[in-house]
Parts: sequence; C-alpha cells; structure tokens
Amino acid sequence: MKLEQIHIPVLLKEVLEYLDLKPGKIVFDGTLGGAGHTVEIFKAIAPTGKLIAVDHDSLAISTASSLFKDCRNIFFSKGNFADVKRIIKSFGINRLDGFFIDIGLSSIQIDKSGRGFSYIRDEKLDMRMDEDNPLSAFKVVNEYSEQKLKEIFFKFGEEKYSLRIARNITLSRKDKPVETTGQLNKIIENSIPAKEKFSKRGHPSKRIFQAIRIEVNKELENLARAIDEGFEVLNKGGRMVIISYHSLEDRIVKNKFIGFSGKCTCPSGLPVCICGAKKQAEILTKRIITPSDEEISNNKRAASAKLRAIEKL
Repeated sequence: MKLEQIHIPVLLKEVLEYLDLKPGKIVFDGTLGGAGHTVEIFKAIAPTGKLIAVDHDSLAISTASSLFKDCRNIFFSKGNFADVKRIIKSFGINRLDGFFIDIGLSSIQIDKSGRGFSYIRDEKLDMRMDEDNPLSAFKVVNEYSEQKLKEIFFKFGEEKYSLRIARNITLSRKDKPVETTGQLNKIIENSIPAKEKFSKRGHPSKRIFQAIRIEVNKELENLARAIDEGFEVLNKGGRMVIISYHSLEDRIVKNKFIGFSGKCTCPSGLPVCICGAKKQAEILTKRIITPSDEEISNNKRAASAKLRAIEKL
C-alpha cells in the first residue's frame, strides 16, 4: 500500500497526537477534502482499524476513492458531517474511538472547484460545498433582502460596513444580476472607505465571502450538530479533535467542550444551576493549539487554525 498526501494537512502532528490512534481503532473523518489528514489517520489505525471519511463534495470523494483504491477498511460517504449517526450506521458501525473534523476549505475547493469560494478568482457565484444544495451564493446575493444581507454580513462576517455593502448589492442587482465573484468583489470594495480597504483586518471581501459561504452551507448549525452527534457515539476513552479557522467556529467548539466537561454555563447571577452541567469529558487542550511559525511559513493557509480536543469519560 502506497499512499501519498495530495494536499498539505494543517497541524498534522498535533491531530495524530490528540487522537491517540492505534491499530484497530474506528475513526470518523468528517472533512475528507484533499485527504491529507485522512492518509495519515488511516496509516495509524491500519491494518485492522476502520476509517469513515466524509465530504460534501463529490470531487473530493472521487479523488480520494482513487487514492485508496487498493485499501480495505476505509468507507467513503458523500454527505454532511453533521449526520454522523446515520452515516456510520450505513456502514454497520455504531461506535467510534475517534472523531475528527478540519473545518477549513481544502485547496481542491478553493483552487479547482470553480464554485467561487475565493474573491481572488473571477468565477460563478456558487459557494455550495454540496452541489445538490438548492441554496447558492447567487440566490443569497440576488434574492435576499437588504436587511437579511446586512444581518448575515454582520453575524457571520463581523463586518462593520454590513449595511453599506448590503445596500450597494441591492442597488447593483436592480440593473442586472450579480453573477460572478468578480462583480461582487467590486461592489464590496466600492462600499468600503479607501483608508480601510486594506486595514489590519484584511481584505473586506474575505469577511463577506465567509458570511455568504456560512449562510449557503449552514456551517455553524452543522458544526454544532456534528459535535453533539459525534460525542454521543464516541466510546469511553474516545477522542474528539476539531480544527477551526475563525472565532465563530471556535466559539461553538469551545462552548460545546466546556459543556461536556461539566462546567456550568448558566448566566452569572442565577441562584441555582439550570443548564444541567454534568462532567462527561476531559478537555485535553487547556489552551488552544495553533501552528508553529515554521508551519505557517510552509503553509500560509494554516495561519488562523485553532485545534481543540477532548476525551470522553
């Protein structure tokens, strides 16, 4: 068996360390992507372990299926990592020893999908991770009201010029639909005061594209559900490792892990605990794990990665 990575995996050494993999383990990899992590996870649990690898994208599935064509005990599923229980049961598996997701976009999605995930390329407005999803970036940009656009830009992009950008999008689409990332990028740039276009916060389109992508793919809802379902099917001693890339994702992971650790999450001032906190897991990462300077220099896309891990008791 000769497996080679087809993309650079983020925080690989740390992922393998915190998953604590051994031959015979059963692991769920919910974000197959370019298969960088998948290859090394599979090697660590071979020859008797089982790996369930999931991705929204049929391109990722077909590419990885070809890579693993001579391998047994790896199961591919095109779908949403939030459907953990249904997916593993479809392969006759009920419990897991490891659960891993890397929520970042893969290089395949950014560079080769042609679905407009990046503002740097001029492509059709799509942003669907699953091509069967009825909601696309085109629909969001051209059919959402000004108020709804403003809300998602502020909520999911934390953009202070959300109203101005939303208003300019709705004005622009009156003449003709906004069909490409290039058109959208130009509207966003023209909505930002010149002195703030390239501030420390980075290019404004990065935040708006992030917000639209999150809305199209219901990313935060799916992340929360994936953590709950994944934890439910973990064996005692099983580990959950998650890499996130922005504060909205990391906040969900952090709060879910705190809840599993038994720490009360009730608002301060309540006379009694009403959240029902019960210690079910040990947090393994007391502080978030981030890439080294060396890793970032070798892989710029790793710069914002944050890893958290827990072990089920």
